[in-house]
Amino acid sequence: MANVLRESVKIVHDVALADGQNVSHAAVYSNYALFSTPLKDMFGTNLPRLSKIKTEIDPEKVIDLAGGFRF
Repeated sequence: MANVLRESVKIVHDVALADGQNVSHAAVYSNYALFSTPLKDMFGTNLPRLSKIKTEIDPEKVIDLAGGFRF
């Protein structure tokens, strides 16, 4: 199923580009992102700042026990 979703995303992305829409640098909405989506695709240039905040707030990585995307 994950492979089908990845292929669907690629097709929609390619169609949007072919239609002249500049989505090449569009962020991936994290609530719809697959587990293998790189953090940089979701948070872009904000990733270093968010990683720093996460480290300051949760140095023992307690939130990582909840699952989801890891900074």
